[in-house]
Amino acid sequence: MFLYLPVKQQLYQEELGKYISYGIAAWELPTMQRTPCIFVSDVTQDRKAITHLSWQCTVGQLDPKQLEDVVEDFLP
Repeated sequence: MFLYLPVKQQLYQEELGKYISYGIAAWELPTMQRTPCIFVSDVTQDRKAITHLSWQCTVGQLDPKQLEDVVEDFLP
């Protein structure tokens, strides 16, 4: 079983300067290792959207191998 959670990040890009973005991480339950089994960084600046995506991935028990494809489809 997998738990997907949004991860708040403080990032910097030369063109944008400092900004806050959210990534998404998958944790395998019940082990909850120190590091997620997969992490996709800098997905969106929309906290509500990434929280909803994380919830959908958890409820649907998305295979972590598919997370990058789901994120790619999620982006406009």
